[in-house]
Amino acid sequence: MTIGDLPWMAYQEGMRLLFKVYFRLVHRIRIEGCERVPDSFNKLIVIANHASFLDGIIIWTYLRLPFKMVVDRTIAQKAWLRPFLKNRNIVPVDSMNPYSLKEIVRMVSLGTPLLVFPEGRRTSTGNIMKIYDGAGFVALKTGSAILPVYLTNTYDTLFARRHRGRRIFVPLTMTIGEVRQPMDLRLLPARERKRAATRAIYFMLCDLNVKVHAKPTTLGREFVRICKANGRRTAFSDSTGNRVTYRKALLGALALGWYLSRACPGNIAIMLPNLSATAVIFMSMQVHRRVAIFLNYSSGPSALVDAMDLADIDVVLTSRKFLERTRVPEAIFDRRKLVFIEDLRREVGWGLKARALFGFLFSGPFERMGESEEKETSCILFTSGSEGKPKGVCLSHENIVTNVYQGLSRVDVTRDDVFLNVLPMFHSFGLTVGTIIPLFAGAETFFHVSPLHFRIVPELAYAHDCTILLATNTFLNGYGRRGNPYDFRSMRYIFCGGEALTDTVFQRYAKVFGTRVMSGYGATECSPMISINSALFYEYGTAGAVLPGIDWKLAPVEGITNQGGRRGKLLVRGRSVMKGYLKNEVANRKYLVDDEGWYDTGDVVEVTEGGSLKIVGRLKRFAKVSGEMISLAAVEEVLVQELAGRGDLAVIAVSDEKRGERLLVVTDNPAIEARAVHEALKIRGFSDLAVPRQVRFMKNIPKLGSGKIDYVRLKGLV
Repeated sequence: MTIGDLPWMAYQEGMRLLFKVYFRLVHRIRIEGCERVPDSFNKLIVIANHASFLDGIIIWTYLRLPFKMVVDRTIAQKAWLRPFLKNRNIVPVDSMNPYSLKEIVRMVSLGTPLLVFPEGRRTSTGNIMKIYDGAGFVALKTGSAILPVYLTNTYDTLFARRHRGRRIFVPLTMTIGEVRQPMDLRLLPARERKRAATRAIYFMLCDLNVKVHAKPTTLGREFVRICKANGRRTAFSDSTGNRVTYRKALLGALALGWYLSRACPGNIAIMLPNLSATAVIFMSMQVHRRVAIFLNYSSGPSALVDAMDLADIDVVLTSRKFLERTRVPEAIFDRRKLVFIEDLRREVGWGLKARALFGFLFSGPFERMGESEEKETSCILFTSGSEGKPKGVCLSHENIVTNVYQGLSRVDVTRDDVFLNVLPMFHSFGLTVGTIIPLFAGAETFFHVSPLHFRIVPELAYAHDCTILLATNTFLNGYGRRGNPYDFRSMRYIFCGGEALTDTVFQRYAKVFGTRVMSGYGATECSPMISINSALFYEYGTAGAVLPGIDWKLAPVEGITNQGGRRGKLLVRGRSVMKGYLKNEVANRKYLVDDEGWYDTGDVVEVTEGGSLKIVGRLKRFAKVSGEMISLAAVEEVLVQELAGRGDLAVIAVSDEKRGERLLVVTDNPAIEARAVHEALKIRGFSDLAVPRQVRFMKNIPKLGSGKIDYVRLKGLV
């Protein structure tokens, strides 16, 4: 430091003081993680998300590091920004000239800390956008440690890009993450290192995003906060013409919750189709700290009785019209009270409505949270039972809230989005992704009662300008065959889950509708998302990268080559993984004690070089033929694409005296013959052991409510 630096230092301290006063008075700013700022360092790069012109000022004011801030030259030359950006802390860079980074590399190598916004521009979605290679390149060249910083709510200030919802008084938070050690990518080919470094920086920001948002809270508490913030905006609508604003949803949840607490003190199960009323009922139970139990009405009377007995159900919330349509006999509800939603409007009188209005205005009791309340059970869902008897999965508030923010860290959902949710809420995909995520994003959800209406669903997407569609591959196939090419014109994203996305469906949506289908992977026990493809991180033929905050590992499987440690049975652990199974001490001991909290997905996966999961098949859907492990799912996928046409097709394994097991094709298409099966598989390079020798015709192949084939029932019928 020289005498000439003193005026500049005094100027900086004065400006810092002024900014601190502004941020404290106007934005009530909070700084978290100051203890993580390193006292000493050799080479350091600070990275942060970029949502407004305030971002650099906030970090400079509170981080107190002598860093240089990289700014695009075109931004630095703007007349109204020039007085703020023309100083010795700013380094203008020409983003179109790769040689401009050489000076940056030299400065960092000499020990000057660097502040860079990897996105290169302010976000226009509120979420992390495209990451440029510059930050990764500098980090690789210099071997710098990386300090991630995440700024919350700056997107809602007047200094962000113009959008609905900007305001003056916005509470802000700056969270400082853990210092990451220099990246060691020497094992990768030279041409891949810069891309890998850029991807690593993106994942660092996503990880910090989840840690910032997924804090101890409950679904009911968040629902109150979100509804009061969004007021008159539409929260739910459905194909009956019902439209519910956020304000009305909260008022309805408060009134219904009080009524159910008085009239139905026992355990309550929900057995309703996808309607706005179903979503409000679910949230009413969250606000009033009741456990919501969803019954899978497509599982059959026997499974329904088993589920109600397992969960000690006293009351079932349902609909008279719905029971008539689904033909569920009322006799199975013997000893249980049925409450029909048709009667609720009459039962919830003016007294409860007035009390709800008072609760809306003075919501303090609903926003308070008890100690460790986030770990209590929020809802119980029953597994699909595609491989065995359904189990009750207990999901806590922490499980679901964490998974919501894990998904939002990768996908840019905005307040302007309209979700088209046709998946039933007893399905974890339909509940978390199709109902709760839109709420947390302040978006609208349009519900339709059944995913099987293949002609109606595309028309609904067109009529209501829906922007995000959720479905399984089976349902997408039906919509794609019957929809008009213009029906999905407003779709930003189509997400496929619950089963593998086939090439046929992907290509149809790309070629006919001009929309790329994003595939993901999950399990009810994981709330449900484990991995997902997104516009920012996409790898065709995979289920995307594992979401931030989820630890994973691969376990070897006998008879399946591990591909150099890249293939094996997937085990996951994290805050989004369930509390445990309902009344299943054997399974819970194995999961919680013996396996130390690692959930065994039962799926064999392969991790690609890009870091995405490629689902090889469910371990229970492997057959051991003459000592060789054959993936039934892989064989089935080829045959569905090549032969099934408009019919259904399944591949199962049956016992065989000579080979141990043999493969059998079951289809409802009588035109499929064993010779065609043999030719289709041999062209794809399958061994003789993987070729089914027999084709059996079955007019009605049993299915689950999600559209997937019910292999347990099918095998029993065969």
